[in-house]
Parts: sequence; C-alpha cells; structure tokens
Amino acid sequence: MATYKASDIKVLDEITHVRTNPGMYIGETSNPSHLIEEALDNALDECLPGHASIVAVTVDTKKFIYSVIDDGRGIPISNDVPITISTKLFSGAKFKGSKTAYSICSGKHGVGLITVNALSTEYDVEIYRQGEHATFSFRNQKLKNTLREPHTDKCPFSTKISFRPDKEIFETLLADIDQVRKRLYVASVELPKCTFVLKVDKKKEIIKTTLNKFFKSHCISDSDSEISKSVDVSVNAKPEEMKIRFCYSLTGPIMPRIVSSVNLLPVEGGGTHVNIFTDVIKTYMLAKAKRAGIKILPQDCLCGLRAYINASLLTPEFGGQTKDKLINRKTDLSKLEAGLTKQVSDYFNKHTEELEVLLNHFDLYRKKINSKRIKTNDNSKRSATKFTKLRECQSSEGSLFIVEGDSAAGGLILCRDPKKHAIFPLRGKIPSVATAKEITKNKEIGELIQSLGTGIEPNFDIDKLKYKEIVCAADADADGGHIACLLIIALSVLVPDVVKNGHLFLAHTPLYAINEGKTFIPIWDQKELDKARKKKRKILRVKGLGELNPWQLKVSMIDEETRRWQQIEYSDDIDKIMKLFVDVDSKRKLLGEDDGK
Repeated sequence: MATYKASDIKVLDEITHVRTNPGMYIGETSNPSHLIEEALDNALDECLPGHASIVAVTVDTKKFIYSVIDDGRGIPISNDVPITISTKLFSGAKFKGSKTAYSICSGKHGVGLITVNALSTEYDVEIYRQGEHATFSFRNQKLKNTLREPHTDKCPFSTKISFRPDKEIFETLLADIDQVRKRLYVASVELPKCTFVLKVDKKKEIIKTTLNKFFKSHCISDSDSEISKSVDVSVNAKPEEMKIRFCYSLTGPIMPRIVSSVNLLPVEGGGTHVNIFTDVIKTYMLAKAKRAGIKILPQDCLCGLRAYINASLLTPEFGGQTKDKLINRKTDLSKLEAGLTKQVSDYFNKHTEELEVLLNHFDLYRKKINSKRIKTNDNSKRSATKFTKLRECQSSEGSLFIVEGDSAAGGLILCRDPKKHAIFPLRGKIPSVATAKEITKNKEIGELIQSLGTGIEPNFDIDKLKYKEIVCAADADADGGHIACLLIIALSVLVPDVVKNGHLFLAHTPLYAINEGKTFIPIWDQKELDKARKKKRKILRVKGLGELNPWQLKVSMIDEETRRWQQIEYSDDIDKIMKLFVDVDSKRKLLGEDDGK
C-alpha cells in the first residue's frame, strides 16, 4: 500500500512549475502564438501612454525564432530587473495599485516574460536605456551570458525580446501568424499614430488600417448583403473609456458577430464589457418596441448584430492568464454603462427612422419564428398563413396604412395606436398596371392582398376584410403621386368591392406646415400658406413623410381633427385608366402630343 509522508511534499521553483503546467499559464500548447502575445503585451503597453511609437514582430519560419521589438522606455537594467522578470513569477510594474509606471495596460498578472523563458530553449532580452546597452541570454531557461556596456549612439530600439520555443512543450513550433496579425490590426485601429510591422522571413508587412476597414473585414461577412447604418458611440470616464461601432445585418446570418478588445488585447470570449453593451441594447430596444406595440423577446434585439467593442480599463480582470474573457463585475464598469445607456438612447431618439428599421427587423424575425408554430385557421380573420412585413393592429375595425418605405413606416409605428392602426411598408416598386395576372406576380402586391385577408377572384370574400379603412399614404411629390395612382388602380383591379364599399382612402401629405417649437399645423392649400406667410409664421417645407417625426406624422396622418383623407370612388372606366398607364399612344393623346401638337 502506498505511503503518504512529509517527504512526498515538493516545492517547485517558478520555471519548473510553468514547464510542468504550461496550460495553466498560456492555455493550449498546440503552437507558441501565446508566447509572442506575452511579449507583445509589454510592447503595446508602452504604446498606450505614448512612450512607444513603433512595434515590430519578426518571425523566422526556418529556425523558429521570434522577436518582439519596441522603441519605448526600455526595461530598467539596474538591480538585474531583466533577470528577475524572466525567472520570478508575479514580478512586474503593472499590478493593481502600482500607478507609477503604467495606468491602462493589459499585463497585470506578472507572469508574462517568465512563461516565454520557461517554455523556450533560447531566450534573449536586449535593452537600450539611458546610455546603456545590455543583453541577457538564457539557454534552456538558465542565464548563460550577460553583457552591459555604455552606448552613446542613436538607439535602434529600446527593448527586444527574442526566443525559440521548446519542441518538448509545443506540438508545432510554427506560431499562428494570422492571430498575431489580427492583434496588430486591433492595435493599429486604436493607436493610429503608431507604426506596426510584421516581418515573416524576408517579407515585411506594415500593419496599417482604419476603423472602417477593420469593421468591414472582421465584423461584416459577404453574406451580410444588406446592413443597417453603422452607429458609433463613445463613453469617456477618464481614464477609462469604451468605444463601440455597431450595425445590424438585415439579410445575413442571425447570430451576433462581436469582436472586442480590452486594452488592445483581443478578448475572444467576450465577457463583462460585451454583456454591458448587449444589455443596454436589449433594454432600450425592448422599451421602444413595447411603446410601438411590437412583441419581441430580449434576444431578438441581437438578431444580426455586428459590433466592434474596445474598452480601456484601469483594472481589467480576466478569466485566467490566457485572458480570453473579461470577468470584472458589472459594478466595476457602472460609469461606462451609464454613459453607454445615454449615448445609445440619445442617438436613436434623434434617428427615429434608423430605430424603426431595426424594430421592424426584430419584429420580422420574431414573426418568422412564431409563424412556424402557427397553423392556418380558415375560420379566423387573423389567421397567420405566411410571414410578411405587416405590422398588425388588434381591432377588426382598424385602419391599414400603406406607406412608401421604412422611414415613413417607422414614424407611423411610433405614433400609432397599436389597437387601431396597422402599418404595411412598401419596399419595392409597384409595377405599371397591365392585367390582374401580371399585378399579382409582384411580391409587394401579393403580400398586401394577403394582409387584407379577402383573397382575389375567384376566391374573393369581402366579409374576410380585416380592416374598416385601407389608407394609401404617399409623399406629396410626383413620385409619391405616381405610386399612389398605381396602388389605387391595382386594388381597384384585384379587389374592386373593397373600393366600391368605400374602404379605400388617400391620405394627403402637407407640402408645408407651421412649425414653431411644439406647434405643428399642416398647411393644406395655397390660401392657408399665404395667410401663414402674411402673419410671418415659421413655415416648414415638407419634402416627404420620412422627413416628419412621429408626432408630426400623427398630426398629419392620424388625428381626425387635423388629417386630410379622401375616400376613393370606384370608376367604371377602370379599363381605360389601366390603358392610359401602359399605352404610350394614350398618354400622348392625353397630353396633346399626337398629330404634331
């Protein structure tokens, strides 16, 4: 039987402990990429406060020798500091509470360079500092040579860390160059005044990028063919800071794609800073959706999210030495969270049309998910047989607004009464009318007819009409008038009884309005306009529905006392009207252009 005695207890020295438990210090050991990053941490930490402006990483793929060089202050040479930080765990100048050398930095555990030395067969530290040149050479983790001499010429760099990984530790000695390159690109985004160089054998690459280029290459994919407008928010709670750029893919994969960094360190596992951002987005979007009568779930607000998040923190806490996840408590970042909440709210409160694009996107996603669970019920006026972009209302006596584009739809959604007002945005061009068969080939018209619930001949049933009023709301310009005409004719052809029974209306859009502070009064004719000008009222020129904010839309389109709706009467000459729209000769006759006139 095995014995357990005091002599069985062993105390390992630092180097031996790292070599015995490499995964504890650098994570996986398939390749030595993490060793490069440990040395790179120190170089970038010199860049953050502005002490260094050049960082270079060199790779020799034949000898498997890696170097990281910077032109910062240089590691202190006195008291054998380079030897201490290369052989002793928990040594360094970046611990919490140590503010003399570093404020914002990524390396705070004091186990960086010792892991590089412990897991390499060759390790050298070369320093130029304050008129002195020093080299400390280690072989198989033991100090073999030290050189210290005065130096009065121009220094080629300040600190150079070179090493050859140990093949007994790593499955391959070739590092993941793409991982290192990405790290340098992140640094280039956040430190545009610095120069970053990656030299692999004889090929030298200057790493230079912008936030725009980085965001497109790392956050957006080819499958994201339609994206929302990018939003930039920045919160500064000196000396800490959080900068975020985000948008939504409206057509690509629904899974969020979030790239984040903390103190220039890519944090693949996300963590507290990412959770704070997504919580802010979900809280804000859910509140706006509820106000607009949209039923979505919190996670729907992340559907298609694309984001880059950079945080600069005084005391980042990571999940282990591999630093793949930020684990600070949310309260540690409370000032940043409060600022971020205000920034997001302020932005979307000013850009309501962008907000509505996103709310519609979330709503469509939720309806698509729910539609898979709903069976068709022919006895119900509101049976869901297909997923469409319709924003439904609750009342069977409600009004359906047909509007041009997401901007107008977004504003109406914010000001409507969800119980009484349904919204259907037209996103494509209505076809010129020729025959009923050709009209129904158009996707927009097909979904609109489905939204009405009546069907078309020979299965048309007026009793299944879901709304008391169908309201066409288009801009007051020529394009808007053309769209309104095409839409009215299409409905007259496909569902004539809807028009004959007085359910179709045209909502007039004011070309001008009195706009003074909280006073908004639509101007509907020249007489009213002249009167307002005579009284020197402040007059707004209304270019289109998308130019009006939600409460102005409510005054112009919804409020019974101020809106201008015109009931559409069915014409027995519908065939002649259709011919006018598609026949060039008929148009010329109408305009007096035939017979040389």
